[in-house]
Amino acid sequence: MKRSDFFIKLTTAVLFIAVVSYIGIYLYISARDIFVTATAISYVIEETFPANGYIVRAETVVTDAGEATLPMVGEGVRVGKGQAFAVEYMNPEALEAASEIRDLRLRIAQLESSIGGGLVETEGFASVMDLSKSVHSGDFSSLDELSLRVETYVFTASHNPGQDLPAMLARLDSLERRSAGMRTIYAPVSGIFSQTVDGFEHISPAALSEIRPSGLTELFETPARAAGSVKLVTAFKWYYAAVMDAADAARLPIGRNISLQFAAPYHATVEMLIESVGRREDGECVVLFSSDRGVHNVTMPRHLQAEVIFDAVSGIRVPKEAMHLDDDGVVFVFIRTGVRAERVNVEVLLEFGDSYLVRDGTETGTPLRPGSTIIVRGNNLIDGRVIA
Repeated sequence: MKRSDFFIKLTTAVLFIAVVSYIGIYLYISARDIFVTATAISYVIEETFPANGYIVRAETVVTDAGEATLPMVGEGVRVGKGQAFAVEYMNPEALEAASEIRDLRLRIAQLESSIGGGLVETEGFASVMDLSKSVHSGDFSSLDELSLRVETYVFTASHNPGQDLPAMLARLDSLERRSAGMRTIYAPVSGIFSQTVDGFEHISPAALSEIRPSGLTELFETPARAAGSVKLVTAFKWYYAAVMDAADAARLPIGRNISLQFAAPYHATVEMLIESVGRREDGECVVLFSSDRGVHNVTMPRHLQAEVIFDAVSGIRVPKEAMHLDDDGVVFVFIRTGVRAERVNVEVLLEFGDSYLVRDGTETGTPLRPGSTIIVRGNNLIDGRVIA
């Protein structure tokens, strides 16, 4: 009887030690099997070339417009041949009257729009945002018009604009009838109006196709004496002549479209045609780009820097630590699918920093997509292993 008790106690002790050992080993392995994961992110890498150059347009300086000229239209507005677009004043009183006439015309246009239901709350908010954007970017070409739009919106929000419109119309008529000391200027040709004259309006695109970098610098070094204070851009097509590294320029396909990302003050991405690549000089050359869209947005800038977007590669960003290579040279990663690890073969597009860019699973037919959970690190990873 005593012997039986001894064996029972011994067996219980052995079982207890075995269970504790099993739990200890399990906890030890679990502590070492820490899985580090990362979310798959869609990523785009652009290959760009720096460019530094000048905007060239077909421009006509209006010689009738002297320094004492007040525009009647805003920057970048198209005017027709023979259309009145500016007023020249002969004395300070005439200037004051001309300024009031312009303000009244803008205010009357805004009030008529509000009476017709065009100036609603959303448009008022848009006016405020446009004014903020103009001030932030340093573009003050339409500042007075934007300010009047905001002022008119605030005014019409608390007043009946119909009561003020007749008085404004009467005041405008009175000023226009006794506009002594003012001379109206009419457009000699149709074009896009600009009040920025810098003395380089005479430069034509024909002079830029075979020019060297030094010649381009000399061409824009000394401005000509301005024959007027305003100008008209007479063609929709405009050009960007840029100095670039010759090796970069050699990779640009002439006759193809390419995107250019312009810096301040333009701040825009424009698709342009590669017109020509000039002759090499000291490792650089002049590349001539052109576009027939958006000339009204580039009536003011002349010298601009840009990034030529040569190529853009998109895919899934994968940490290098998550990449594996099998005996056959196939590259793969593990992703978490439910509670299991799933092997996914990948196609590497390029390497950058501590990551690789691989082709999206939507293109290759694999489950590696944006939002997938990539297993970056973990012990004893095999396809189908439970990792929950």
